[in-house]
Amino acid sequence: MEYVIETKDLTKFFGKRNIIYHLNLKVPKGVVYGFLGPNGAGKTTTIKMLTAALRPTYGEIRIFNLEMPQNRVEIMKNVGYMPETPIAYDDMTIFDFLTYMGRLSGLKKEEAREQAKKLMKYVGVGKLALNKIKELSSGQKQRVSFASALIGDPELLILDEPTANLDPLGRIEFIGKILSLAKEEKTIFVSSHIVSEVEKMCNYVGLINQGRLIAQGKISELTEIEENDYDVSTSDNKTAIEFLKEKPYVREVWEEENIIRVKVDPRFLDEFFLQFPKYLTSQGIRLKLFRPHTSPLERILMEKFSIGEESD
Repeated sequence: MEYVIETKDLTKFFGKRNIIYHLNLKVPKGVVYGFLGPNGAGKTTTIKMLTAALRPTYGEIRIFNLEMPQNRVEIMKNVGYMPETPIAYDDMTIFDFLTYMGRLSGLKKEEAREQAKKLMKYVGVGKLALNKIKELSSGQKQRVSFASALIGDPELLILDEPTANLDPLGRIEFIGKILSLAKEEKTIFVSSHIVSEVEKMCNYVGLINQGRLIAQGKISELTEIEENDYDVSTSDNKTAIEFLKEKPYVREVWEEENIIRVKVDPRFLDEFFLQFPKYLTSQGIRLKLFRPHTSPLERILMEKFSIGEESD
């Protein structure tokens, strides 16, 4: 398998504090890789090392099979980077800033201007082209930062908490754009602490906690676990609970804030899936909600992180 990003024993100390510990990332070409962990887990420090903004204490980084930071200039020509805190020249207009970034990336003046126009429209700030950066909201600055990362049509995007300052609609739009870019076979490395967003836009994931990589791989493979805990809501919860209590494959059932919690013996999930809806239909009871109590990825995250905490 071809890896666009690969690290070996990547470690970073600040004084006596160990921030990143023996990190071995493997990011395959053409995937959307979610770098998932709580705030303070070491995500931003890792990204700063990947972009040569910080030097590792020791360990190796290879991007496009080239060593970083030794080949930083060549590597960064094909990398679009969006930092956690948008950086821009406050007194520049959006158009001038993006044109300037295009020129820095090696585009000719007219090419840079054309890309600036195209990207402003793409990220939703076209009507603000002549506004100065300092006049923008935090969400608008985030959009400009995303546009800056896309200049030059890079092969690899490294995005650090890219939805942090966006409103709910902006987050949905952003996820849609990431999914569109993924169809162009770009490799996208997204740092986030929001499980639901990673599930929606990523097909690979690396879980980091306290500077350690807890797990990594395809989300579909990591989440191949038996689901046996469900949230259910019906138009008649009382009758539904009475039915479930009689079933030998239901280990526990109770109600919390109008939601039925059901723990099912995983060996008999098929019976549960078939019999329960059939019973509700026969009684004229409407099924309003039926879902795993937590997402599969969230289950993995909680299990792995608790293991990591116990071993410290």
